[in-house]
Amino acid sequence: MSDPSPGSAPLEADVTDTIDDLLRDRMREDSIPGLSLAITDGDGIRYARGYGSRDLASNAPATPETVYGIGSVSKSFASLATLLLVDRGDLALEESLTDHLEVDLPEAITIHHLLSHTSGIPSLAASEALIARQMEVGESDVPLGTWEDVLAHIEGARDEIAGDPEDHWMYCNSGYTLTGAVIEAVSGTSYVDFVREEILEPLSMSRSTYHRDVYETFENRMTPYHKTEDGLEETPVPIRELSAAAGGLLAPVTDLAAYLRLHLAGGIAGQDRLLEAETLERAYGAYAETPSGPYGYGWRTRTVAGETLIGHGGSIAVSTAYAGFSRDHDLGVALLANTNPGYGLAELGKGVFAALVGSDPLELPFFARKARFEALCGEYESYRGIKEAEVEQEGGILRLRIGGPIGDGGWTPLIPEDVEAGEFYAMTMTGNQQPVRFEEDGDDLSLYIDRWRLHQRPSGSH
Repeated sequence: MSDPSPGSAPLEADVTDTIDDLLRDRMREDSIPGLSLAITDGDGIRYARGYGSRDLASNAPATPETVYGIGSVSKSFASLATLLLVDRGDLALEESLTDHLEVDLPEAITIHHLLSHTSGIPSLAASEALIARQMEVGESDVPLGTWEDVLAHIEGARDEIAGDPEDHWMYCNSGYTLTGAVIEAVSGTSYVDFVREEILEPLSMSRSTYHRDVYETFENRMTPYHKTEDGLEETPVPIRELSAAAGGLLAPVTDLAAYLRLHLAGGIAGQDRLLEAETLERAYGAYAETPSGPYGYGWRTRTVAGETLIGHGGSIAVSTAYAGFSRDHDLGVALLANTNPGYGLAELGKGVFAALVGSDPLELPFFARKARFEALCGEYESYRGIKEAEVEQEGGILRLRIGGPIGDGGWTPLIPEDVEAGEFYAMTMTGNQQPVRFEEDGDDLSLYIDRWRLHQRPSGSH
């Protein structure tokens, strides 16, 4: 654990205890080897610590200085780099993409559309293909070895564009890859050099990089882990040289805390203003409604425990990230992990923020649903154990498998109707909804489906 920065008050012990318990519980339940956290205010870090191991083989601990891949949290750096050019009068958000790049895409697509994912370009899976290739877990056979390959992949999907700009919101890594190319064209320098010189260095983010060779000089860096049916498997770290603007930055939470302080301060870094507050404010606009809240430029606005939290998550499949801030409370939260827990790390970031503003994190929908699902999971049996069933989580739902002497059935998704009341349904082969009900009576938890009543076996019994 790191001491608070000079001028920043430490958090109350009951708050840090709540946060520590919350994160350690999720690490245990969701097989997260290592996790790092930093909480900052406008003056400096108030709380920072590592949990678990950055490397399992050596049991080297995760610390606040451990470097991870931050995935799509990188998009807000591309947004900031764009706005720096806007602030200087070198670029306008309303300008067409084709004003700056020779690319076979509609002139109607502007820089604004790329940053807000409203261009109509759907996800083209180039990032996923490159990540899988570097992880050595799959091969798409799509040529993506050079920038020309990537551009050809994007241009080849012209007929996939869904209507006019702003007709649809579709998260698109390729839009940010194009944004990085626009920044290069306008600035006359490479995207990663521009970010390093104009953002990382002014913020003293000395342990942040886009380059594999620099990353590998850091002794305190994550070992990435991929989840398989056999458990956690160490993999090479995916380095996204060709999609750096979309998700290529590697950093520790301490550097991200410095970055969040820039946003808390409205564009001021230390004694210097990087850009006008009014220009930076454009990054947080509500340009598109999404299931998780309004989207701006590399930032999403959420309501958490009744408070406004601006943030973004990220993943490179074997490393996940969240960075968020609240100006109302002068707080920033950065979280990084060395695997994908099966959900966005934004959920843990929201839990940390809830604890900071005096709310119970476990009452947030994600944690309440998680706890309810975990209680319903397990093995069940009918009277005298003739019929058996198993309930487990898969993604954001439960699934059920029933078996017995005649044979085992396959897995069936359980569609929630009222999770708290234990009411679900399964779809039958005939397309009908089969009610499924969980009912508690003292220590007994019963599963009712069709003609069957099955009782949950105590943990560890057979």
